[in-house]
Amino acid sequence: MKLKYKKMVIIATVVAMALGFVTLIFLDNDNGTNNVEDARLDLNKNEDINKLIKNYFAAKKTVNLESLSELVSDANRIPKDRYTIMAGYVEDYKDFNCYVIKNEQSDAYRVYVKYSMKLKNIDSWVPCLTTYYIKVTSDGKYVIYLSALDQVEEEFIDAADKNMEIIKLKEEVKKGLNEVLEKDGAFKQFYQKMEKEISASADSKPVSNSASPVASASPATSASAPAASPSPAVSASPVASASPAA
Repeated sequence: MKLKYKKMVIIATVVAMALGFVTLIFLDNDNGTNNVEDARLDLNKNEDINKLIKNYFAAKKTVNLESLSELVSDANRIPKDRYTIMAGYVEDYKDFNCYVIKNEQSDAYRVYVKYSMKLKNIDSWVPCLTTYYIKVTSDGKYVIYLSALDQVEEEFIDAADKNMEIIKLKEEVKKGLNEVLEKDGAFKQFYQKMEKEISASADSKPVSNSASPVASASPATSASAPAASPSPAVSASPVASASPAA
C-alpha cells in the first residue's frame, strides 16, 4: 500500500507540473494582447513625445525635409509628394492632444494624435486623429518609426488599434468631421480636391505601421491595416480624419 501510495503521489506531482508548464506557455504566448486592447487611454504626459509630435507637424506643414529627417527613423520613407500637395491646401494645425499605449516589451509607443486642422481661405477647423509608432533610440532620442516592424510589434499595433477607447475616440472625431462636411460646402469641395490630388500622387498608397489609420472618415479617404506587413510605412490618411495625409 505504501509503495502504491508513493506512486500515486509521484504521478500527481508530475501531472501538476505538466499543467503548470502548459499554463506558463499559454501566458507567455499571450504577449499582452488582451491587456493592450483593454488598456486605459490617458492623455500623454511624456513631454518628449508631445514635443516630437508638434515639431513633426510644424515641419510637415512647410515640407521642411531637413527637419523631418531629424524626427523619423528613415528619412527615405517621408511621403514628400503628399506633404507637398498638402502644403498647398493646409493653413495650420492646432490643439494637439496625444494619447499613448506603451509597448511594454520595448521602448516604443502607439501614439494617437487628436488635433484640429484648417484649410487655406476656409473658416472651419476640423477634428483629425492620426496614429504614429514612436520608438526610443539607443541614445534616448524619440523618433517617429518608419522602418520595418517585427511580428511582435505588428501584433502590438494591431491590438492597440482595437482598443475600445481608441474606437470611441475615432467615432468622436469622425462625427465632428462629418458635421463640417455637411455644413461647410466650401470646405468639402476644397477637402475633396486635396484628397483627389493626394490619391493620384506617387506615394499615395500606404504599406503599414507608423502613421497608418485605424479607419477612414469618408469614402475619399484611404484606409489600410496598420500592421499588415513587416515593411515600413507612412499612411495617406489619419484615423477618422479630415486630413488625407499623416
